[in-house]
Amino acid sequence: MGGFAPPIPQDDSNWEIRVAVLLSLFFQIVLIFVGPIRKRSSSPVLSFLIWSCYILADWVADLALGLLLNNMGNIGGKSSSSSTIASVTNPDNSPIIFAFWTPFLLLHLGGPDTITAYSIEDNQVWLRHLTGFLFELFSASVIFFCSLKGNPMIPATVLMFIAGIIKYSERTYSLYSGTVNGFIKNIADSPEPGPNYARLMTEFDSKEQAGLDVEIVISGTDDEAIKGLDALEEGEAMRLVFYFILIFRRLFANLTLSYKELKISQAYFLERNELGNLPANAFKIIEMELNHIYDMIYTKGPVTYSQAGLYLRSIASACLVSSLLLFFFQGEKGSFTRIDVAITYVLLVGGVGLDTIALAMLISSIWMIVLLEKTWWLAWLARAVRTVRPTLPRWSERTSQLNLVSYCLGLYRVRALFRVAKILHIQEIFDESFFIRHERLHCRQGQGPQKGLLEFMFYGVSARAKNLCYKDARDARNLYYNDMKEACSLRGQEVLKELRDEIVESLRRHKEDVAEVDEMLALLTSSVEREFDESLLLWHIATDMCCHPFGATVPTEKASKMRSIGETLSEYMLYLLIKQPQMLPPGNGLFRYRDTCAEAKRFFEYAAWREPDNSDARRMLLRVNTSKNPALLKGNRSKSVLFDGVVLGKLLRELGEDLMWEVVARVWGEMLAYAAGKCRGTTHVRQLSRGGELITIVWFLMAHMGLSDMYEINERDGVAKLIVRGQ
Repeated sequence: MGGFAPPIPQDDSNWEIRVAVLLSLFFQIVLIFVGPIRKRSSSPVLSFLIWSCYILADWVADLALGLLLNNMGNIGGKSSSSSTIASVTNPDNSPIIFAFWTPFLLLHLGGPDTITAYSIEDNQVWLRHLTGFLFELFSASVIFFCSLKGNPMIPATVLMFIAGIIKYSERTYSLYSGTVNGFIKNIADSPEPGPNYARLMTEFDSKEQAGLDVEIVISGTDDEAIKGLDALEEGEAMRLVFYFILIFRRLFANLTLSYKELKISQAYFLERNELGNLPANAFKIIEMELNHIYDMIYTKGPVTYSQAGLYLRSIASACLVSSLLLFFFQGEKGSFTRIDVAITYVLLVGGVGLDTIALAMLISSIWMIVLLEKTWWLAWLARAVRTVRPTLPRWSERTSQLNLVSYCLGLYRVRALFRVAKILHIQEIFDESFFIRHERLHCRQGQGPQKGLLEFMFYGVSARAKNLCYKDARDARNLYYNDMKEACSLRGQEVLKELRDEIVESLRRHKEDVAEVDEMLALLTSSVEREFDESLLLWHIATDMCCHPFGATVPTEKASKMRSIGETLSEYMLYLLIKQPQMLPPGNGLFRYRDTCAEAKRFFEYAAWREPDNSDARRMLLRVNTSKNPALLKGNRSKSVLFDGVVLGKLLRELGEDLMWEVVARVWGEMLAYAAGKCRGTTHVRQLSRGGELITIVWFLMAHMGLSDMYEINERDGVAKLIVRGQ
């Protein structure tokens, strides 16, 4: 069998090729296991390792392909050679088995199922990846055709080419599907022309002319929603999760949902008794939905979750197994060195093993479990998978924490390193290493010291949503929508309104002057009505001041719980403001933070402060005379709010420990909900590959409970029916 005449042989690089091919397989093995870890880890070290493997995997595969292309004149010897054994045993030539390794590189460039894109920006260059695929396929084909003469493994090589092309095509298509346009195209429903208006009106007209009492009735959306929910709940709980996945994934493309979908979600998340007292179930459903979105954006989910993808996966797997069997029964392996035979077996067994692992991961996914349950003869497999499926976190279950006072004090200890980091422009790494903490959270009921935070957010959001659920009559939908918008715009006002009487009573215990009490109330109210970033910094500093001990008194259990929640949310929101500002409403937060830090550093320098004890730092700040408004003395020269926050902290401490921490925690809860509602779905998607964020969980919870402007509230919902009276 003839082929392309190879070019003039180049210098031998056989060992470089062997090492590169094995390294390529090694990175595939690493990626298939560590790829899923990044969705449940916020560790920057782990993220860097995964990113390094992701980059090196493609680089090594390309390098190996380049070495083979550069050395293809040596593969199997010169074209004039007529003896296969002579050509492959000649030490100056490369073994012809190298041509069989070429399609494995296409297979590796296709990547594992668990990671196709490291970041959402990788999806945007899918066209570049497609172009690279065509060039690499051409290069691999040239190597193969140059080795056709005397090649005993042509059938096995062709099978590997089919498997490699399928895998590489899967990755390219998955990258395209991860773009905004590709994602929308994948989740878009079939075109819906709606009721046949012309036919309905013709029938209505004909019956009316016949003298019949006829009427067109629009059925209520609420009734349809309840029926839809009841129908879903007749099956397994997984089917309900499947339904919510199909519906709510649209929010990540900033698409709107219908009023009927709103009512179904509210009926389950707000009105079902089995869920009302169990926030863990709500968060479990939300985690499953977010995991599916992660798979659709960053893995081969768009392919593996489709019927065409399952067929392609079957073909690729069959090709891999067939190629392994062909090589196993190959009669001319004696012409190859033992090391090359061993490497070939490693490549083949590694390919089959990776495919088997990918299949096991696919079958254990929520999506596939639901599909298996819907197929009566495979329901047993779904039950078996659910039994043996390991319970792993679906996101990092951590909140990043940053404290302004600790940061300013800590710079004294590492100021030399800070100067170096500033010169090298690696302040992000510096801050992450020294000042940012990652507090553990748990969504599962009864686990973790911070489980109260998630329950606190659940009940806070659900209480606000339930107040709106009774205004959903058809003639009051506009009122419902307006009230919902108002509820989503609150960032502490509702809390101060509800607790006003208790606050006034507590203040009057310490202040006899009614005017002074009114002035303090006005200050408290204005603190949550300023620009969002200013309010955030004010309350962060004030919360830190509230942490200073009240004396020898032991705090109550409620105060301890609310303090934990308030502190966690305060430091988490500051972290978002400084490190993830795109997730918060736009403003001048970075400038305010910079000026506030500058004033805090100057204050501690003036006080000759060198100790890292935050408690004493709070004491020093609280001792400063703040009888005059700091803003009047500061003017417009600085945006610092350091002593404005101290003033607010002193005011809050007048409330007493129990009431103070209740106010602080609930205000922070409203601030987090407000910020979550202002962040778009496309922004939340970016965080799914970095361990996820609490603000994303809260945003999705609010959307399920109806606290979102992503619903269409109009009068056109419902189903039209032609009713003939008297029949």
